[in-house]
Amino acid sequence: MSFGLRRAAAATAGALAVALTLGSATPAFAQTASIDPSTLIDPSALGQEDFEAIIDAVGSVPIGSAAGILGSVGSADVPLGEGSSETVGTPTPVDTSITETEFRGIERYRADEAGNDQAYEYWTIASKAMQREITVEVVPSRGTGDAPVLYMLDGVGAPIRSTGWAHQAYIADRMKDENVHVVNPAGAYASYYTDWEEFDQRLGTFLTEELPAIVDERLNTNGKAGVGGISMGAQAAMHLAATHPDVYDAVMSFSGFYSTMDALGYQTVRLSVETRGGDVENMWGPHRSARWAENDTISHPEGLRGKAVYFSAGNAEIGPDDVKQYGANYQDLIIGLVLEMGVYENSKAFEKALDRAGIEHKVDFADTGLHNWPNFLKNFESGWDYIKPALYGGDVEPGTGTPGASGSAGSLGTSGSLGSSGSTGS
Repeated sequence: MSFGLRRAAAATAGALAVALTLGSATPAFAQTASIDPSTLIDPSALGQEDFEAIIDAVGSVPIGSAAGILGSVGSADVPLGEGSSETVGTPTPVDTSITETEFRGIERYRADEAGNDQAYEYWTIASKAMQREITVEVVPSRGTGDAPVLYMLDGVGAPIRSTGWAHQAYIADRMKDENVHVVNPAGAYASYYTDWEEFDQRLGTFLTEELPAIVDERLNTNGKAGVGGISMGAQAAMHLAATHPDVYDAVMSFSGFYSTMDALGYQTVRLSVETRGGDVENMWGPHRSARWAENDTISHPEGLRGKAVYFSAGNAEIGPDDVKQYGANYQDLIIGLVLEMGVYENSKAFEKALDRAGIEHKVDFADTGLHNWPNFLKNFESGWDYIKPALYGGDVEPGTGTPGASGSAGSLGTSGSLGSSGSTGS
């Protein structure tokens, strides 16, 4: 391997840090400017043979070794590097006159791919907890009668005016035949959908206490709710479901990382926050404090017992969807590969934790897939079909949003089983 290739391969630990900036943005907007150019060669100068050598080098390092590398620095942090911190949006301003949570109107509409001009509604909600106006993207059910609510959370780069669930997942088209209200809070920028210690960011309270009441008031709901997400939102969704079992009946999580206490989990969270201009200690205090431990879902999953629990991950093998997604952008491809390696290993560990606790769940490990929207979405239908029975309080026909004659309410879906790791995405 040439000197340049050795430098590129050696930079994979740094690529893990850079990978944490890849949230709901498309790969073309994956914040590649945050990479320190002194540590990498120009990917556009690589030939196919060179590229394959780098991939072999990356693939030869198990994620456990990556965790060991991070752990070997002790209490020190992986350096962010000059120019690695950037601002990716400004929250709505604090308004101290907000003393009550209230619905303030529909700001605008967005069409779906079928041309329904009002498929997406953009609600403005005044939050007492945050003393801000929050934009919430809502896709009301097109079915008849009462419907459950599915709250979907964005990745780390969550924009303020819409969510990746609209412009990446086309969620209105995806769920057009389902009797379910889809509710997506916008503008969560590396917030982890949590209450911060030293900042006026209280999305955890907004999601679990304020928003459900507004949704129930505005929509015909059946009293059931699920929560889901991708990447950062996947981690948050699983934690919210585990800590608020009175709010959520089901959870589906795509490519999440469920540990905050080990070295890799800590750096995942820290870099996600600090590459976007935040201070991670403002969120949960110093690492290994009580708040960090509370958010370590893998160590205390008991709140998930009796819920419909689904999660999935790619296996960091490059597939046709990944080639199409990244094209010749080898740099972003390597970033997506390294990050999904961590997700895959952590999902395996989470599966074992749930097995030890005797908590029923379903997990899909796809045959291929890096950390990107095509990989997140390839198991969406599998997740939805699994959690659906828990949201209707009875039997549900597979592939529909209406009660049917198959299955049983207590089974939480006929496809789910303890530790169903043999299943794959399709």
